[in-house]
Amino acid sequence: MRDSYVTARGEGKGQYEEKKSIFYGFIKPIEEEEDALEYIEEIRNRLPNMRHTCFAYVNKGGNVVRFSDDKEPQGTAGMPILEVIRREGLTGVVIVVARFFGGVLLGAGGLTRAYGKAAKLALDDAGKATFVLYEEVELYCDYSSFQKLKYELSLMGIEEKETRYEECVIVKVLISENQREKVFSKLSDITSGKGKMEVLGEKWAPLICD
Repeated sequence: MRDSYVTARGEGKGQYEEKKSIFYGFIKPIEEEEDALEYIEEIRNRLPNMRHTCFAYVNKGGNVVRFSDDKEPQGTAGMPILEVIRREGLTGVVIVVARFFGGVLLGAGGLTRAYGKAAKLALDDAGKATFVLYEEVELYCDYSSFQKLKYELSLMGIEEKETRYEECVIVKVLISENQREKVFSKLSDITSGKGKMEVLGEKWAPLICD
């Protein structure tokens, strides 16, 4: 399993007009094919009057690749959208481009250009991010050590994802595997050996430090 991949930073949208036809582009990061299919259906429901709703997607693992021209001439819609995904080195992403037909035929070249342009505008709006497989851990410390722990975490570029105040303070963070030993060592030093670290599992998240 890969420990990183590049995808859209979040949802984005773009709009491109060509000879009165309007192309609405939408993009969203996904994990599995089911996520892509749900998003495509969401866009269709959101824009029910579009003549064509074309798309391309690649799942997070990169082993499922699909595209559709949705009754546009073969190769003029889905493939140009997919080419944007491939050219930008993305996986774990779906791009949908819905077309409002303006009454003027664009020809194969015009369609190819318009669908690709709308897809790229949606990506530009969302931006790209490298997603990394982190360890999700909880750090347990006493109240008197909490501010010092926060300070040391900030020096390591580690952001608090959740903090709970119970009998002790419980801080949830994402760390890379090679940070685990250093974080535990700092926690032990700060708490005089009384602190505890619990590994909850693994989680994909945008790269914290480029």
